Formats: sequence, structure tokens, C-alpha cells
Amino acid sequence: MKGRLQMSEQFSVHALRYAQSVGKRSSYFYGYHLSDQPDAEQHVDWYFWLLKSGNKTVLVDCGYDTDRAARKGRYVGTNPLELLSRMGVAAGDIDHVVISHAHYDHVGNIGLFPNAEFTLARSEFDWITGPYANRFPTCWVVEDEERTMIQNFARDGRFHFIDDRAEVLPGLMAWAVGGHTPGQMLVEIAATSGQVVLASDAAHFAEEYETDRPFSMFHNLEDLFAGYEQLRDLNGRTGTVVVPGHDPRVSRTFAEVEKDCFDLTSVIAPPVVHNNLERASR
Repeated sequence: MKGRLQMSEQFSVHALRYAQSVGKRSSYFYGYHLSDQPDAEQHVDWYFWLLKSGNKTVLVDCGYDTDRAARKGRYVGTNPLELLSRMGVAAGDIDHVVISHAHYDHVGNIGLFPNAEFTLARSEFDWITGPYANRFPTCWVVEDEERTMIQNFARDGRFHFIDDRAEVLPGLMAWAVGGHTPGQMLVEIAATSGQVVLASDAAHFAEEYETDRPFSMFHNLEDLFAGYEQLRDLNGRTGTVVVPGHDPRVSRTFAEVEKDCFDLTSVIAPPVVHNNLERASR
């Protein structure tokens, strides 16, 4: 991994929770049935992230579209625009959207932000527009409507594509680690409290990188584990906080400044860390 983030610009960083759900651990963790653990409930929170500096308002991802998500049985607790309004932000205020990856729950609302430019890993764009994008399960997690919007916005010059680690804006870095999808990105932010790393779906839950327990859906398992190694290294770095993408413990760790809006620079309770000695080696 290349050099450290420069602190030339600092952002406030908030996780905005637009939905919650409950499933089974065997549905969320790969090979769970091979473990010696009984199945149990797995709570899932659905977030996107709001970053604000002195002159930029940025989103990392933007949640899923209500109608398209309903076809998948997903429930939206709060419209993303309502969450933004709680933070004093309107759709037209968004300058930039960093898309961590192109799954429906991360790109579903890109059409809501008329003044925004977008950043995506080039490998992700190549994947969703490639010859196998219509094969299951890719066609389930990448909606035709959203792929078309991305292609149209790219033709209009609104997309920037990352081939390597890149400074998206001063104080904001992104790079692809792959694993979950070919172009799954990590986003590192120079925050008012230090560095915040948004894992998005490179690690849905902290348990993944703390114990090397892989998520159930991935493109490349070796890349997934390599991403977990990066996240462990980053999490061990002084002044850096790693935030997993769907982990309910985010809401217990950080201050809730408005309903379902959590300040990732304000820790109220250090998280309980899963024992990394439990890392599977079977």
C-alpha cells in the first residue's frame, strides 16, 4: 500500500443508517456450516456515509432504491434524503459520491444528486459492463437500471475511474482491494479526530477481519483475505479508526448526533473485539 493520507483538508464523517435487518449467521458467513458453532441471528445495519469539509460535501455510497430493493424483500426504514436533511444537507449540496462498489445497496440512489461527480474503481466498471454481468448472482446484486445510470453518467463525463490508490479530493483517498467484488474499494479520510477508514463491504462486520471469517458473497477469496490483512494493519495504526460496512456495533461505538446519524469521530464506547486467536485454520 502506498503512502499515508495527507491531512491537507479535514472532514467530519458520519454514518447514516437507513435500514436494519436480521438474518442467520449461516447466510452471512461463508462455510459457516463447516464450523462447530450453532446457527444464530445476525443483525445487519445498512449505511451510507456523509463527509463534510470546509468546501466539499461528499457521500461514500448512497443506499438502495426503495422500489428496486422492495423486489428483493429489503425494507427501507428511512429515506436517505431524509437522513441527509437531518444533517442539514440537501441532494443538490452533494459535490461528489465515492462508490465503494456497484452493488444495489451502495449505488441505488446515484440519480438523486444532480450536481455530483462520481468515483469508482475501473475494475468495478469493467466487471459490471463485462460479458458475464447478466449471470447470477451478479445480475441480482447489480441492477440493470443502476448499471445503465453509471454508463450514462460516465458518457456525460461525471465519472472518475481509479486504477490504483488515488487522492479523490484533498484529505480523501481511495483504493481497490477487491475480494467482495473486483473493484471493492477502501476509503480513507483525514478526519477532525485522525484517520477514518471506511471498509464498506471489504468487511461487512468487524468479525471478518478480526477473525478471518469470510463473508458469504465474494469474487475472489484470496483477495478478500488480503483485504482483511490490510484492515487489521490499518486498525492497528495509531490515530486510525476502521469502520465496517454493515456492523450494528457502529451504532454502539459512536455518538448518535441525530436519529440514525452517527459521528465517526466521536467514540462513546470502545468496541468489543472478537478474539483473533479464534481465527479459523481448518
